[in-house]
Amino acid sequence: MSQGQIQPFVTAMIVVWNEERYIGAAVTSFLEQNYPKESFELLIIDGNSEDGTVQSAKHAVEIYEKEHGTVQVRYLKNPRRLLASGWNIGIKAAKGEYVVRIDAHAQADPDLIRRCVQILNDKPDVVCAGGRIATETLTEKGKLIADVLSSPFGVGNARFRYAEEPGYVDTVAYGVYRKSIFEKAGYFNEEFMRNQDNDMHGRIKRCGGKFYLETSVTSTYHARENVKGMMKQAFGNGKWGIIGWKKSESREGISLRHMIPLFFVLANIFLIAASVLCEIFRWMLLAMYLLYFGAAVYFALKKTKNIGRILKMCGCYWILHVSYGAGALAEIFGIKGKEIRYECDSVVGKKAN
Repeated sequence: MSQGQIQPFVTAMIVVWNEERYIGAAVTSFLEQNYPKESFELLIIDGNSEDGTVQSAKHAVEIYEKEHGTVQVRYLKNPRRLLASGWNIGIKAAKGEYVVRIDAHAQADPDLIRRCVQILNDKPDVVCAGGRIATETLTEKGKLIADVLSSPFGVGNARFRYAEEPGYVDTVAYGVYRKSIFEKAGYFNEEFMRNQDNDMHGRIKRCGGKFYLETSVTSTYHARENVKGMMKQAFGNGKWGIIGWKKSESREGISLRHMIPLFFVLANIFLIAASVLCEIFRWMLLAMYLLYFGAAVYFALKKTKNIGRILKMCGCYWILHVSYGAGALAEIFGIKGKEIRYECDSVVGKKAN
């Protein structure tokens, strides 16, 4: 972009509920974007938080404005307390030609908007451009989980977590969208408690829209800090993957990587049961485990050479995949469970502890 050129107006949005601990950093990361302030607004869409979330957000804005001048910030209400409803409120209220969102547990790369707007301007076939996602954590267990979630073996072909080269992809996180695509493909489905972006991106692709990953920018998010939290998230994501497949207007939002954990769990159940009756199934079960843990060790070695940490990563891979597959299986058989609002498939958005 040349200096003096009027840049497209961009609306950034953060949907939030009870995120006093993290919201300040998320707000600041948008305010510090390397993008003209006159061509940018920030919407903070709050689901009637019961803590100091809104006050913390306003405090972050006040600190920024003391040093850099006035910025365009609006505060909107999200009475349904759903991520999808919050995003839809923000999109409909947006003044921008482009819209971008991050979650309250995340911080946007300073060049996220600038680089993604460049891509959208240069590539008319792209309707959403985003950058890589890196995981930040505060504990040793959290770092272990972060390594698992940033590995191809852990997350399949979710290239925004590990890719090194830019290019066309099947999906991105924290993308900058052309606002016009929502008029064509529809808005986020508010029946979905999770995996809303899978459904939305499937409909976008059905309309001919393409996604582009820009690896020169890397935003961050705070991962689960313990294995129990990772299990709950994976179980819910597996469950809502099946719900999404059943409810979605387009099956394109669900890819093979979403179904592999289900197949893995089914294979375990079948082979364990069958091995009681026939020895050949015991050998097949052993072969499957050798292949699985061989692959797990291979990808763990890309993260660390410490034997203890490698073994822990292999265990976390197993827990992640089995939890996801079990969630999918539970939904297939109609097993109900408690659902946590504001907890999405990509980034934490739950009630703060």
